[in-house]
Amino acid sequence: METKKSQAKEYNSLFQLFKTPPAQIPQFFAYAGEDSYEFELIVEHYREILQKTLGDFEVILIVSESGEQAKLFAELFTPDMFYPRKLIIIKNATALFKPILDPKAAHEWKDFASGFRKNITSVSDEIFTLIHYDGKDVPKSLIDLFQGTLSYFKTKVLYPNDYPKIFKEVCDQEQAHFEPNATEEFIHRTPANVGAYIKSVKKLKQYLHKSKFTLEDVNSVLFSQNELNTNVLVESLVQKRKVDFFKEFTKFGDQNSEILNFLTRLTYKLDEIRKIKVIRSRHNGEVPIPIMDELLKTGSFSEARKNFVRRQLVSDSANFTDKVLDLFYDQVIEMNIKFKSGLRDEEGKNYFIQKIMHLFSLLQDKSSK
Repeated sequence: METKKSQAKEYNSLFQLFKTPPAQIPQFFAYAGEDSYEFELIVEHYREILQKTLGDFEVILIVSESGEQAKLFAELFTPDMFYPRKLIIIKNATALFKPILDPKAAHEWKDFASGFRKNITSVSDEIFTLIHYDGKDVPKSLIDLFQGTLSYFKTKVLYPNDYPKIFKEVCDQEQAHFEPNATEEFIHRTPANVGAYIKSVKKLKQYLHKSKFTLEDVNSVLFSQNELNTNVLVESLVQKRKVDFFKEFTKFGDQNSEILNFLTRLTYKLDEIRKIKVIRSRHNGEVPIPIMDELLKTGSFSEARKNFVRRQLVSDSANFTDKVLDLFYDQVIEMNIKFKSGLRDEEGKNYFIQKIMHLFSLLQDKSSK
């Protein structure tokens, strides 16, 4: 295989990586984001390509535990006559690299970093490394550690006007086709990230053994009554339906990703409510469709979906004064910080329920009106 070291760059999307010719895939690649499923898609992509191009290879897993930095150093830089071809997978890389990248690092870690920089450009072209940097960004210090050999992709926040484009890219990637009403339902109810889209499309193909899907297919396979639907959580909260909210929450699977998806969806919903309130204030209580298309990016929706969205948002916005809306934003930001900092398990669940009860009380509190 030809060398990859001169091709280090930032990728704009996962699809750009997936479409990269096998001979040009990055030797060192970092994924910055919290979606572990998206990272697993990258790992699977590399496995398939390396199997075809290298033949047999060893898979090495590196995690953020004591001594794993030394293991990484040895796997990268020590010649191995038995397994010269390797795919090194680094998970929880934020913690693994933290002592190495610390500007005030101890002497031993400074020596480690110096040795890493000195040797990284000489690593065998048959050794590939994938890094899950579980944060929002790939720090410059990590890029510098790899001496310009590290390509990377940073997940980006998706907004409603991005959904149709991303969905089309996923369908093209998976060679899947959806009827128009099935597309609308899929986008409306699936968490807005590439990983969730791909996972759901793959699930449809696996369960139904076909590539063309109807609305009935989408509802029966993806949105069964046994799986948590973050969209239902959001709608029942803003509509003050406490019983429905906690009925849906009984399906919670103790995964931070579910709560973070909910918080992302809630943020989008609050933005939509704020924009609807602005539109109505400027148009005598009305919501002209062209204005809604411009501000809420609903231009790609069918007329039926547009009218449904308009009616629903007008109704939902009646539950929010400007003061309540600001208080909701404050709470969502606080919850995001807590859960992204590692709050989880029973403590996280109790904290989440406490905050949700507070949000319901804000909607009921007449003094906030």
